[in-house]
Amino acid sequence: MREPLDARAVGLMVLLTVIWGGSFTFVKLGLRDLPVFGSICLRFLLASVILAIYCRWMAVPLWYTGRKARYLLAGAGAFAWGQALLYLGLTVTTAGRGSVFFNTQPFFTLLIMPLFIPEERFTARKLLGTVVAFSGVVLLFFEKLGGGGGWAMVGDLLTLLAALGWSANNIITKRLVGQVHPTALILWSTAGALPVMLLITLLLERGQPWRFTPTAIASVLYLGGIAAAFSFVVFTWLIQRHSAIRINAFVFLTPVFGVLIGWAALGEALSVGQIAGALLVGGGIIVVNTEPGSLSPVGRGSG
Repeated sequence: MREPLDARAVGLMVLLTVIWGGSFTFVKLGLRDLPVFGSICLRFLLASVILAIYCRWMAVPLWYTGRKARYLLAGAGAFAWGQALLYLGLTVTTAGRGSVFFNTQPFFTLLIMPLFIPEERFTARKLLGTVVAFSGVVLLFFEKLGGGGGWAMVGDLLTLLAALGWSANNIITKRLVGQVHPTALILWSTAGALPVMLLITLLLERGQPWRFTPTAIASVLYLGGIAAAFSFVVFTWLIQRHSAIRINAFVFLTPVFGVLIGWAALGEALSVGQIAGALLVGGGIIVVNTEPGSLSPVGRGSG
């Protein structure tokens, strides 16, 4: 049975979105020295090693049969699909357009998950909050929505399909509540995505330079150890424990923190429109998560 959101769940989701927001900066730093899909291979390899060591140390079961194995394979496929299409899309569309289209995934989750998980109810308030938060993301990247060349629409479509893959993963995660440990679920996903990324880098990035500079190594460590191994496991745990739709609404904070960290660390410009967009994102999340029963008494008291 799902639990209402409390202060711990809210705090963890904010922390995760800060981590994911910082990923944009670390990706930019890493791509100065490493090819796109090659760096993703390194990221998933590191995450898989860390998670395998943890599972061995904590005696977390990794091998399943029957229905659980089928769901794990489907989850690995959805994860690989989402990651591959996202980065393929970003190679032919702009980062701003990609951010907007990928952040359609809470809509997919909101609309599709109730068909598979009856307790995840679709309501007008959740839709309103999702629309408000998404509007904030559009405003956040409004100045960067132009351009991209003739292939931009192809990239936009690939990014939309990647968002659908993330939503599929959320549904599979929710179907495995109490049956598969979150760490095992993410290990199956990262290990399953690894050969896909390796194949793509061999096909598309043959001959590109690999320079293991301190910046590139720091990027791989952050993206593999923190943004993948740690944050994905915590997110999976939260999805399994609480309402996936309400937890997923916090994902809209990721581009907000991405813009803020880019401003603080890389000196990127911060406009009034982006600040307004960030406020809309926060307002939308509040709308989604203030329905009766969405917060525990502790969560209400802390907010």
